[in-house]
Amino acid sequence: MVTSVIETWIPVFIFLFGLAIGSFINVCIYRIPHPDVSIHSPRRSFCPECNETISAYDNIPVLSYLILRGKCRHCSAPISGLYPLVELATAGLFLVMYYRFGPTFEFLLSLIFVAVLVPIFVIDAQHYIIPNVLIVTGLILGFGIVSAIAYQRGDVWYLLIRLIGAVAGGLVLWLVAVIGSAVLRKKAMGGGDIKLMALNGLFLGAWPELVMVIAFSALGGAIVGTTLIVSGVKSRQSPIPYGPFLAGAAVLVLLWGDNLWRMYLQSVGWN
Repeated sequence: MVTSVIETWIPVFIFLFGLAIGSFINVCIYRIPHPDVSIHSPRRSFCPECNETISAYDNIPVLSYLILRGKCRHCSAPISGLYPLVELATAGLFLVMYYRFGPTFEFLLSLIFVAVLVPIFVIDAQHYIIPNVLIVTGLILGFGIVSAIAYQRGDVWYLLIRLIGAVAGGLVLWLVAVIGSAVLRKKAMGGGDIKLMALNGLFLGAWPELVMVIAFSALGGAIVGTTLIVSGVKSRQSPIPYGPFLAGAAVLVLLWGDNLWRMYLQSVGWN
Protein backbone atom coordinates (compact mmCIF):
# COMPACT_ATOMS: atom_id res chain seq x y z
CA MET A 1 0.00 0.00 0.00
CA VAL A 2 2.85 2.38 0.84
CA THR A 3 4.44 1.62 -2.51
CA SER A 4 1.16 2.35 -4.27
CA VAL A 5 0.83 5.71 -2.51
CA ILE A 6 4.42 6.65 -3.44
CA GLU A 7 3.84 5.70 -7.07
CA THR A 8 0.68 7.82 -7.09
CA TRP A 9 2.50 10.91 -5.82
CA ILE A 10 5.65 10.57 -7.94
CA PRO A 11 4.04 12.27 -10.99
CA VAL A 12 2.93 15.15 -8.74
CA PHE A 13 6.43 15.62 -7.39
CA ILE A 14 7.88 15.48 -10.91
CA PHE A 15 5.40 18.10 -12.12
CA LEU A 16 6.22 20.41 -9.19
CA PHE A 17 9.92 19.83 -9.78
CA GLY A 18 9.39 20.74 -13.42
CA LEU A 19 7.68 23.98 -12.37
CA ALA A 20 10.68 24.86 -10.19
CA ILE A 21 13.14 24.10 -13.00
CA GLY A 22 10.94 26.10 -15.36
CA SER A 23 11.21 29.07 -12.98
CA PHE A 24 15.01 28.80 -13.09
CA ILE A 25 14.87 28.49 -16.88
CA ASN A 26 12.99 31.80 -16.95
CA VAL A 27 15.92 33.35 -15.09
CA CYS A 28 18.29 31.94 -17.72
CA ILE A 29 16.11 33.16 -20.57
CA TYR A 30 16.11 36.72 -19.27
CA ARG A 31 19.65 36.99 -17.91
CA ILE A 32 21.87 35.07 -20.33
CA PRO A 33 21.31 37.41 -23.31
CA HIS A 34 21.81 40.51 -21.11
CA PRO A 35 25.49 41.31 -20.44
CA ASP A 36 24.74 43.59 -17.45
CA VAL A 37 23.45 40.69 -15.31
CA SER A 38 24.42 37.06 -14.79
CA ILE A 39 22.63 33.94 -13.64
CA HIS A 40 24.25 34.32 -10.20
CA SER A 41 24.12 38.10 -9.77
CA PRO A 42 21.93 39.59 -8.50
CA ARG A 43 20.98 36.54 -6.47
CA ARG A 44 17.32 37.47 -6.07
CA SER A 45 14.86 37.88 -8.90
CA PHE A 46 13.82 41.44 -9.70
CA CYS A 47 11.27 43.31 -11.77
CA PRO A 48 12.89 44.42 -15.05
CA GLU A 49 10.80 47.61 -15.03
CA CYS A 50 11.23 49.01 -11.50
CA ASN A 51 14.21 46.82 -10.40
CA GLU A 52 12.51 45.99 -7.10
CA THR A 53 13.46 42.64 -5.61
CA ILE A 54 10.72 40.05 -5.95
CA SER A 55 9.73 38.45 -2.65
CA ALA A 56 9.73 34.67 -2.33
CA TYR A 57 5.93 34.58 -2.03
CA ASP A 58 5.67 36.47 -5.32
CA ASN A 59 8.03 34.07 -7.05
CA ILE A 60 6.01 30.85 -6.83
CA PRO A 61 5.81 29.29 -10.30
CA VAL A 62 2.50 29.96 -12.09
CA LEU A 63 0.61 30.58 -8.82
CA SER A 64 2.18 33.97 -8.12
CA TYR A 65 1.45 35.07 -11.69
CA LEU A 66 -2.22 34.23 -11.19
CA ILE A 67 -2.42 35.86 -7.75
CA LEU A 68 -0.77 39.05 -9.02
CA ARG A 69 -2.96 38.95 -12.14
CA GLY A 70 0.10 39.24 -14.33
CA LYS A 71 1.34 42.51 -12.82
CA CYS A 72 4.29 43.55 -10.66
CA ARG A 73 3.27 44.13 -7.03
CA HIS A 74 5.45 47.25 -6.84
CA CYS A 75 4.97 49.11 -10.12
CA SER A 76 2.00 47.28 -11.68
CA ALA A 77 3.99 46.71 -14.86
CA PRO A 78 2.64 43.75 -16.84
CA ILE A 79 4.45 40.44 -16.35
CA SER A 80 4.98 38.54 -19.57
CA GLY A 81 2.77 35.51 -19.99
CA LEU A 82 5.86 33.73 -21.23
CA TYR A 83 6.94 33.11 -17.63
CA PRO A 84 4.07 30.80 -16.61
CA LEU A 85 4.04 29.29 -20.10
CA VAL A 86 7.70 28.23 -19.79
CA GLU A 87 7.08 26.85 -16.31
CA LEU A 88 4.04 24.84 -17.41
CA ALA A 89 5.76 23.63 -20.59
CA THR A 90 8.79 22.44 -18.62
CA ALA A 91 6.66 20.71 -15.99
CA GLY A 92 4.51 19.09 -18.67
CA LEU A 93 7.53 17.84 -20.59
CA PHE A 94 9.09 16.46 -17.41
CA LEU A 95 5.89 14.54 -16.71
CA VAL A 96 5.71 13.20 -20.27
CA MET A 97 9.35 12.09 -20.03
CA TYR A 98 8.59 10.21 -16.81
CA TYR A 99 5.73 8.29 -18.41
CA ARG A 100 7.90 7.63 -21.46
CA PHE A 101 11.06 6.42 -19.73
CA GLY A 102 10.12 5.64 -16.12
CA PRO A 103 12.57 5.97 -13.20
CA THR A 104 15.72 5.28 -15.23
CA PHE A 105 18.96 6.96 -16.29
CA GLU A 106 17.28 7.58 -19.65
CA PHE A 107 14.66 9.62 -17.79
CA LEU A 108 17.38 11.72 -16.16
CA LEU A 109 19.05 12.19 -19.55
CA SER A 110 15.76 13.36 -21.05
CA LEU A 111 15.21 15.88 -18.22
CA ILE A 112 18.63 17.43 -18.80
CA PHE A 113 17.96 17.57 -22.52
CA VAL A 114 14.62 19.30 -22.04
CA ALA A 115 16.05 21.72 -19.46
CA VAL A 116 18.64 22.82 -22.02
CA LEU A 117 16.37 22.86 -25.08
CA VAL A 118 13.62 25.01 -23.56
CA PRO A 119 15.80 28.10 -22.93
CA ILE A 120 17.54 27.59 -26.29
CA PHE A 121 14.13 27.55 -27.98
CA VAL A 122 12.99 30.80 -26.36
CA ILE A 123 16.29 32.72 -26.47
CA ASP A 124 16.86 31.95 -30.15
CA ALA A 125 13.28 32.90 -30.98
CA GLN A 126 13.68 36.22 -29.16
CA HIS A 127 17.30 37.20 -29.81
CA TYR A 128 18.46 35.04 -32.75
CA ILE A 129 21.29 33.57 -30.67
CA ILE A 130 22.04 30.21 -29.09
CA PRO A 131 24.29 30.90 -26.07
CA ASN A 132 27.43 28.79 -25.78
CA VAL A 133 26.89 28.40 -22.04
CA LEU A 134 23.75 26.35 -22.68
CA ILE A 135 25.41 24.19 -25.33
CA VAL A 136 28.50 23.53 -23.19
CA THR A 137 26.40 22.78 -20.10
CA GLY A 138 24.29 20.34 -22.09
CA LEU A 139 27.33 18.62 -23.61
CA ILE A 140 29.06 18.17 -20.24
CA LEU A 141 25.99 16.89 -18.39
CA GLY A 142 24.87 14.81 -21.35
CA PHE A 143 28.26 13.14 -21.69
CA GLY A 144 28.25 12.31 -17.99
CA ILE A 145 24.81 10.66 -18.04
CA VAL A 146 25.45 8.88 -21.35
CA SER A 147 28.67 7.47 -19.87
CA ALA A 148 26.76 6.32 -16.77
CA ILE A 149 24.17 4.57 -18.93
CA ALA A 150 26.89 2.86 -20.97
CA TYR A 151 28.59 1.72 -17.75
CA GLN A 152 25.32 0.47 -16.27
CA ARG A 153 24.56 -1.52 -19.40
CA GLY A 154 28.14 -2.65 -19.92
CA ASP A 155 27.72 -1.36 -23.45
CA VAL A 156 30.58 0.77 -24.79
CA TRP A 157 28.84 0.86 -28.19
CA TYR A 158 26.05 2.96 -26.65
CA LEU A 159 28.57 5.64 -25.67
CA LEU A 160 30.32 5.42 -29.04
CA ILE A 161 27.05 5.88 -30.94
CA ARG A 162 26.29 9.03 -28.95
CA LEU A 163 29.74 10.46 -29.57
CA ILE A 164 29.43 9.66 -33.27
CA GLY A 165 26.04 11.38 -33.17
CA ALA A 166 27.56 14.53 -31.69
CA VAL A 167 30.30 14.70 -34.32
CA ALA A 168 27.98 13.75 -37.19
CA GLY A 169 25.30 16.21 -36.10
CA GLY A 170 27.65 19.15 -36.03
CA LEU A 171 29.40 18.10 -39.25
CA VAL A 172 26.21 17.57 -41.24
CA LEU A 173 24.75 20.93 -40.33
CA TRP A 174 28.09 22.62 -40.94
CA LEU A 175 28.07 21.19 -44.49
CA VAL A 176 24.48 22.37 -44.95
CA ALA A 177 25.54 25.84 -43.79
CA VAL A 178 28.52 25.94 -46.15
CA ILE A 179 26.57 24.71 -49.16
CA GLY A 180 23.59 26.94 -48.36
CA SER A 181 25.80 30.01 -48.02
CA ALA A 182 27.45 29.23 -51.37
CA VAL A 183 24.11 28.78 -53.13
CA LEU A 184 22.29 31.71 -51.52
CA ARG A 185 25.39 33.93 -51.44
CA LYS A 186 24.63 34.91 -47.86
CA LYS A 187 24.92 33.34 -44.43
CA ALA A 188 22.53 30.40 -44.45
CA MET A 189 22.89 29.20 -40.86
CA GLY A 190 24.46 30.36 -37.62
CA GLY A 191 27.19 28.61 -35.66
CA GLY A 192 24.77 28.14 -32.77
CA ASP A 193 22.57 25.89 -34.92
CA ILE A 194 25.58 23.72 -35.76
CA LYS A 195 26.47 23.37 -32.09
CA LEU A 196 22.85 22.61 -31.22
CA MET A 197 22.81 19.81 -33.78
CA ALA A 198 25.94 18.36 -32.16
CA LEU A 199 24.10 18.48 -28.84
CA ASN A 200 21.12 16.71 -30.41
CA GLY A 201 23.41 13.99 -31.72
CA LEU A 202 24.88 13.38 -28.26
CA PHE A 203 21.49 13.02 -26.61
CA LEU A 204 19.69 11.17 -29.40
CA GLY A 205 22.34 9.18 -31.28
CA ALA A 206 23.34 9.18 -34.93
CA TRP A 207 21.10 7.06 -37.16
CA PRO A 208 18.22 7.48 -37.89
CA GLU A 209 17.64 10.11 -35.20
CA LEU A 210 19.66 12.88 -36.84
CA VAL A 211 17.92 12.34 -40.16
CA MET A 212 14.53 12.70 -38.49
CA VAL A 213 15.57 15.84 -36.60
CA ILE A 214 16.75 17.49 -39.82
CA ALA A 215 13.63 16.41 -41.71
CA PHE A 216 11.15 17.53 -39.05
CA SER A 217 12.95 20.80 -38.35
CA ALA A 218 13.15 21.63 -42.06
CA LEU A 219 9.46 20.82 -42.51
CA GLY A 220 8.47 22.87 -39.46
CA GLY A 221 10.64 25.78 -40.54
CA ALA A 222 9.19 25.71 -44.05
CA ILE A 223 5.60 25.67 -42.81
CA VAL A 224 6.07 28.42 -40.22
CA GLY A 225 8.27 30.53 -42.49
CA THR A 226 5.80 30.33 -45.39
CA THR A 227 2.91 31.17 -43.08
CA LEU A 228 4.71 34.23 -41.68
CA ILE A 229 5.64 35.48 -45.15
CA VAL A 230 2.17 34.92 -46.62
CA SER A 231 0.53 36.64 -43.62
CA GLY A 232 2.87 39.63 -43.98
CA VAL A 233 4.46 39.22 -40.57
CA LYS A 234 7.84 38.51 -42.19
CA SER A 235 9.33 39.32 -45.57
CA ARG A 236 11.41 36.98 -47.71
CA GLN A 237 14.55 38.75 -46.48
CA SER A 238 13.62 38.56 -42.79
CA PRO A 239 15.72 36.17 -40.71
CA ILE A 240 13.89 33.27 -39.09
CA PRO A 241 15.70 31.47 -36.25
CA TYR A 242 16.25 27.78 -36.93
CA GLY A 243 17.10 26.81 -33.33
CA PRO A 244 13.47 26.52 -32.15
CA PHE A 245 12.71 24.08 -34.97
CA LEU A 246 15.79 21.98 -34.19
CA ALA A 247 14.84 21.93 -30.51
CA GLY A 248 11.21 21.04 -31.19
CA ALA A 249 12.18 18.31 -33.63
CA ALA A 250 14.66 16.89 -31.10
CA VAL A 251 11.92 16.57 -28.46
CA LEU A 252 9.64 14.92 -31.01
CA VAL A 253 12.32 12.37 -31.92
CA LEU A 254 13.23 11.79 -28.27
CA LEU A 255 9.66 10.85 -27.42
CA TRP A 256 8.36 9.14 -30.53
CA GLY A 257 11.32 8.70 -32.85
CA ASP A 258 11.24 4.89 -32.80
CA ASN A 259 7.54 4.75 -33.66
CA LEU A 260 7.82 7.43 -36.33
CA TRP A 261 10.75 5.67 -38.00
CA ARG A 262 8.92 2.34 -37.90
CA MET A 263 5.87 3.96 -39.48
CA TYR A 264 8.04 5.46 -42.21
CA LEU A 265 9.68 2.12 -43.01
CA GLN A 266 6.30 0.44 -43.18
CA SER A 267 4.95 3.18 -45.46
CA VAL A 268 7.77 2.63 -47.99
CA GLY A 269 7.57 -1.14 -47.71
CA TRP A 270 10.94 -1.64 -45.98
CA ASN A 271 9.56 -3.28 -42.90
